[in-house]
Amino acid sequence: MRQQRTVALGVLVVFLASGCALRDRKWGMCAVGGGVVGAAVGGVTGGVAVNNGKNHPDNATRGGAIGGGIVGGALIGALLGHVICDPEVAAPPPPPAPAPPPPAKAEPLVTLHGPQFDFNKATLKPDGKRMVDQGVTVLKDKPAMNVSVEGHTDSIGSDAYNQKLSLRRAGTVRDYLVSQGIDSGRIAVKGWGKTKPVADNKTEAGRAENRRVEIIPE
Repeated sequence: MRQQRTVALGVLVVFLASGCALRDRKWGMCAVGGGVVGAAVGGVTGGVAVNNGKNHPDNATRGGAIGGGIVGGALIGALLGHVICDPEVAAPPPPPAPAPPPPAKAEPLVTLHGPQFDFNKATLKPDGKRMVDQGVTVLKDKPAMNVSVEGHTDSIGSDAYNQKLSLRRAGTVRDYLVSQGIDSGRIAVKGWGKTKPVADNKTEAGRAENRRVEIIPE
């Protein structure tokens, strides 16, 4: 009984001391080899211990001590072999980093709608020029600022025609900015045609919202 309590205590100590290592390793041949060696050593140790601890032990006592030594030695050997040289479990790959949110688009400095242009033309009316003058003031106050002048149309007409009209109107606003002293190198021009509506093209009010030129800080 004493030998069995000693073996049990030894197994518990090894298990507690190697708890983290057990979780971080795969069970393999090192554990098997350690168990075989441990069983052999434990059996011999159990037999020697019972012989030294009791005069003339009977066969049942000797067999129990040897059996307990084999079981305990196998357990301790397997645990030690596993901890010492079984391969470590590969760490799971880190989760992919979330994609960064798209940068927020800057609010337009100026938005010109259809009434600021002659009908079906790219000529800027006086009211439209006064609105662009607001953008001129900002650009002169902030000489490091660049802008994108972007033209849009409603859905009436072909894609090709609306693309050209939106670009022509954006170009007209760019030319006016330059005429007021803004360096052309600070101004990009884009025509989006009818591809980026901001309102419902099924209504006249919606189409009027979509016919626009925006001066957008970059």
